[in-house]
Amino acid sequence: MDSNNKTSGQTKDDEIHEMARHCYGYGHWSAPYWFIGPEQGQAPEENDDLNLRLKAWLELGGGELTDCREFHALIGEKRWHREKPQLQSTWRPLLLLLMTFLGKKTDKDILRSYQRDMWGSTDGDTCVIELSGLAARNLKVPRDRDLFREERIAVIKERMRQHTPALVVMYGLSEIKHWNAIAGKSFPNEGIVRLNSSILACTPHPTGYGMMNEYWTRLGDALRRRGSVIET
Repeated sequence: MDSNNKTSGQTKDDEIHEMARHCYGYGHWSAPYWFIGPEQGQAPEENDDLNLRLKAWLELGGGELTDCREFHALIGEKRWHREKPQLQSTWRPLLLLLMTFLGKKTDKDILRSYQRDMWGSTDGDTCVIELSGLAARNLKVPRDRDLFREERIAVIKERMRQHTPALVVMYGLSEIKHWNAIAGKSFPNEGIVRLNSSILACTPHPTGYGMMNEYWTRLGDALRRRGSVIET
């Protein structure tokens, strides 16, 4: 949906409904490395309000994917993309996994640089998306998380079929039935399956209790051995 071509008389609730349906996250579908989570987070300062994010999404065209840096600039969130950014708590372990998978250095400066310039970029190599199109500070915040769930899963599966990413990481074990649906098969205990030319991984949520750096580097190594790395 283009923000300049909204249906006449459309209400704010209608627009949020559209965001729930069509907003998937950041980056571009043809990126070789995908990361799929339950939902976008929100800072406490947003007071669980979606209007600022809705305005930013519409300003960027109201499409399936936007540029991560541009979106956060529009909502006034500067921590993740300033000159020396703070590492975002969910993204940092995923970046650690990705850098390990690619055989690159994993020091904090490398992770910061990648997060600032490449993570979820519309001209980068990651697609960072969510099951739910509505952000929330945590799972206790009331959201209609099942709204369009089956449709969104079908869209993600179709985009995967169209673009065959080299690596797809799905995180949050509470969503395992949805990860199995996207994969079209059940994940084994090791949490790694192959789907045609794509390697898929199912992991705990990066901010889950007891998750250590070693888990993500070990998984990155395992995926590198099992998958196909696109040299960049």
